[in-house]
Amino acid sequence: MLPELANFGFISIFNFTIGPIVIYSYGLMISIAIVVGFIVANHRFKKLNLTTDDLLDLLLFLLIGGIVGAKLLFILTNEFFYYVQNPIEIFRTGGEGFSFFGVVLAGIPISWFFARKKKINYWALVDILSLSVMIGYAIGRIGCFLNGCCFGVPVNPHLFSSIFAVVFRHHDYARYPSQLFVSFGAFISFFLMRWIDKAKSFYGATFASFFIFYGTLTLIVDNYRDMELFPPWNLTLSQYLSLLLIPLGILLLIYFSKTQQFVAIEGKRDISTGSMVDQSQFTEESNEVYME
Repeated sequence: MLPELANFGFISIFNFTIGPIVIYSYGLMISIAIVVGFIVANHRFKKLNLTTDDLLDLLLFLLIGGIVGAKLLFILTNEFFYYVQNPIEIFRTGGEGFSFFGVVLAGIPISWFFARKKKINYWALVDILSLSVMIGYAIGRIGCFLNGCCFGVPVNPHLFSSIFAVVFRHHDYARYPSQLFVSFGAFISFFLMRWIDKAKSFYGATFASFFIFYGTLTLIVDNYRDMELFPPWNLTLSQYLSLLLIPLGILLLIYFSKTQQFVAIEGKRDISTGSMVDQSQFTEESNEVYME
């Protein structure tokens, strides 16, 4: 693998020495993921009559909350008492020690407060953000592959699937590149969610589909990840979570289809340039969509 893309060592400038300057592959891919996610969201943010500055404000809080949420969820689900006894380990990074779904859990309340402040439809907002999260997830997992973390189980050389085998650093035998499996599935999920976002007739459809796609992807790929299994079905914690997320996403789709329908104005249902008012304090009959 390639955890370090470039190492410039120590650099002297005007008798001052700085360094070593290292470009880490994981950090670079996470940075790219954030930029791409920002571009995806910014294009759609204008449909909520919000500005790029509004998105930057939200992004700042999401980044802080996402890091904290990802770290906390990892600690709670991975050797909790070890981190209690060794708190300094909490601050060690290097691409390891974070749980992706912690980002999602932290982002949900942060987005809710933002929607309330801006008086926009919360479900319309998370529809946009869920697209950014999925594309960011796909790119970020490439960083995991380059970093050599989150690897898969050892490969049986007698199986056809052994053609995907990769030898990771600090390992003497081939394993599945489960990070790339996740990345590939997340890219497909992103384009499917993008199609749903364009074809939807109610708010929340893209957000709910995120749970379904993420849950399905995790349920499948975790069979190839080198992770601890738990009874009663010998699944990973993420797989057990997925068993909840998939039906939750389906239930949300049913609920949103009845409560978040776009309101037709003069026979038109296209809201691609519409702005929304917060519907949380209105009845279904009083929901409004204002067309530009």
